[in-house]
Amino acid sequence: MSESPPADDEFGDLGPPEYLLYRVAAERHEQDGRETGRTRIHKLCCLADRLLAQEYDREVGLPKYWYKYGRTISEAHLNSAVTYRPNANHFGGQAYYPAEQVNESDFDHLSEDLKDDIYNAVQSVVTEHGDKTAEELEEYQYQNFAPDDFVIAYADLRWYLNTVSQDEDQHRLSQFVTPDEKTHIEELLDEMLANFDAERYSEIHEIYLDWDDTIRLLVDIGRSPRELHDFTEAFIEGATRIILRFEEHSNIDSEALEDWREEKEKVRRDLQSRVTQKRKRALSERQSTSALDSVADSYNMTISEELDEL
Repeated sequence: MSESPPADDEFGDLGPPEYLLYRVAAERHEQDGRETGRTRIHKLCCLADRLLAQEYDREVGLPKYWYKYGRTISEAHLNSAVTYRPNANHFGGQAYYPAEQVNESDFDHLSEDLKDDIYNAVQSVVTEHGDKTAEELEEYQYQNFAPDDFVIAYADLRWYLNTVSQDEDQHRLSQFVTPDEKTHIEELLDEMLANFDAERYSEIHEIYLDWDDTIRLLVDIGRSPRELHDFTEAFIEGATRIILRFEEHSNIDSEALEDWREEKEKVRRDLQSRVTQKRKRALSERQSTSALDSVADSYNMTISEELDEL
């Protein structure tokens, strides 16, 4: 591990959520010494927080909310002095380590019972889940703790498209979806539609219906798995920024919530514009293809008639 920056004279407030984050970073480093990225740290913190609430009856005040890739923590609401985050060597982004200038004595003002509960919960979570990849932790969180079945359904679609896209990137024979893939994508879209809660998602109801119609059109005209995946990602991000992070959050201050509210309408307009433009281009392409098919059919019929006359 690289050297941490010099210690600050004052760390500021270090409360229970900072201790939880510190212990997750420490346990992961002790587990195998390998780099741990931001997503994994965040997911492990959320799992430890859930375990504390369910089995220890502890609410430690961890700031968290549901976002594009599931439940995550808001580091803006935490004291960042407890972790050291150099650029990672083996993946993009930062690696998280316990800050060397912080130690257990910096949390002596917390009760021993509270610290013991956090310590034990984190140790249990890291032992069970610490060696999982970011994708595996994301899938575990979605399958076990998603807010509703619609979220599970759109996650299933995204994971499938991501898998097919990776096959495409690895030089599969065709950049288009196969008939079997097309059928499965349509089944996953049907599952999303069946689980869509029009009341809960009323603010994006019309956008969702337009998106659903458009992505089915994209599948029908043979767009690549990567394009389908990216279009799905755009919808998921919009849904979380417009709806889910407001309904699924804890310990987020009013100032941050107000910032979210101020940007919500722009997010909604941008998503609607993206869906509209994508649909417009797809319809134009389908019409062009239909016209070419009509010309080809007419040509083939003419040739066939001429051959019959020979």
